[in-house]
Amino acid sequence: MPACNPRKGSGILELKLFSLDRIERHIPGAIQGDAKAQKALYDALSPYILGLCHRYFPQEDEAEDHMIQTMITFFQKLHTYRGDAPVKYWVRRMAVNQCLMTLRKHSAIHQPFMNEELGLDSLNQEHDTAHLLKLVQSLPTGFRTVFNLYAIEGFSHAEIAESLGISEGTSKSQLSRARQWLQKALVKSESDQG
Repeated sequence: MPACNPRKGSGILELKLFSLDRIERHIPGAIQGDAKAQKALYDALSPYILGLCHRYFPQEDEAEDHMIQTMITFFQKLHTYRGDAPVKYWVRRMAVNQCLMTLRKHSAIHQPFMNEELGLDSLNQEHDTAHLLKLVQSLPTGFRTVFNLYAIEGFSHAEIAESLGISEGTSKSQLSRARQWLQKALVKSESDQG
């Protein structure tokens, strides 16, 4: 039974609890080429990675391509896994790097961005996760990338700057603009519903 079950076409993951110990017990077999162990790892991790890739690439086919490439890299490098951190975080880092590599290659990070200022203090916490994910996915590429790295992946502005080949100031500016963009979108969706 997979650890996560993506709902077809939505890009939203319905996460079920799973034990990292249960996942990691398959690593030795997967390294030795055991197809059952490899399938168990794939079934447990791929939906999680697909959800992560959706944060960078809202289109289903692009997100799936990056998830598949991440899983290929994961299995190719599995023999180097030292167990310093849970495998979930190790593969997450691979997925983020895979997504960033594509974004850098296509220079999507350096596209022009909106300059609107809203002056709102914080995002409304009453919105459901699916709605917020759709809003994040609709951010311009540069905003979405920096927002994901900072707010979701926990990168510092220095790490973001190094990963994307931009200055820390640009990272901070894009995060600020992403927040403003999201705040404006939330206000609009509230007024549309009200």
